[in-house]
Amino acid sequence: MVAKKPTLRTIPVDKIEPDPDQPRKQFTEDELTELAASMVAIGQLQPVAVRKTAAPGRYRLVVGERRWRAAQQGGIETLAAMVWEMDDEAAFIAQVAENVNRADMTPMEESHAYQRLAAAGWEVEAIGKVFGKSSAYVGWRIDLRDLISDLQDLVAKGQMSVNVAWYVCRLSADQQRRFLVRWARGEFKSARDAEEFAKACKVAEDQGGFFDIDEAAHTDEEREKVAQERKKVVGKIERLASAGEILQELSQLDPEDLARMLAGAQGGVAAYRQRVDDLKTLAGRVSAKLRKAQAIAASATVEIDPAVVVEVPRELIDLTPVPDVAEVAVAG
Repeated sequence: MVAKKPTLRTIPVDKIEPDPDQPRKQFTEDELTELAASMVAIGQLQPVAVRKTAAPGRYRLVVGERRWRAAQQGGIETLAAMVWEMDDEAAFIAQVAENVNRADMTPMEESHAYQRLAAAGWEVEAIGKVFGKSSAYVGWRIDLRDLISDLQDLVAKGQMSVNVAWYVCRLSADQQRRFLVRWARGEFKSARDAEEFAKACKVAEDQGGFFDIDEAAHTDEEREKVAQERKKVVGKIERLASAGEILQELSQLDPEDLARMLAGAQGGVAAYRQRVDDLKTLAGRVSAKLRKAQAIAASATVEIDPAVVVEVPRELIDLTPVPDVAEVAVAG
């Protein structure tokens, strides 16, 4: 770990080398160009952190690789640097701490960093405490290591949310490839639909088989029962069209007209608004159930024979659209 307090020195840029074990791997040209221009114009505002190497007069970066790269790009010959005496583990922890709460460290870089510490014997609780994260958060990030490489690439590029990726990482590699085919083809209307599909596939895998929708495998009595139940449910859903027409008509009324017409009615405007809000709540619940039903039905068509696994063309992966959803903490 850290041996003693650092010293501030001015070091030639060409005497500093990057750390090959730095957890952050991605640096965009735009941010480097912008930082280089700033450093040339107003100077270096924050020193980098380095440690000595075995070679005399040479230093290895601990934190500040972006500043070091920008200095090279801007033709800056020296950098202010805090020189620390620390071992490899202490340097790595400092590097993770520098980036973990910043947007420029990708979820996969974070995942690999936590996994590296876990492999070195760190408990998940200890990792979370060091970086100000919950144990669950650290565990979920480490789980992302179970993604196949193509899916890890999508997460690293920001083309798949962490929430979706976490549900997918629990699937077998074969099922992840099948999920990727659907994702790349744009078969999911939203990130929520993708999550529900992954959940349904996970349930099917855990049960040892997928949901059976092949009615030919049932008896005549069973098929008749299914047909009757289907008719009832479909009839109820189709009747919603009438409710939709009524709501469409009401939505076109002017608020002042509604206030005038309903002001003298029992309960007033508030009572009727409450009725519509209650319908909206119920409609949301039904929509959520239908979303899950859709995922279950889709998972029933997933072939589980490894021989039918297909490789996803690279151009499809690179062109995957970014889901328009806010990332939230995964809740199981």
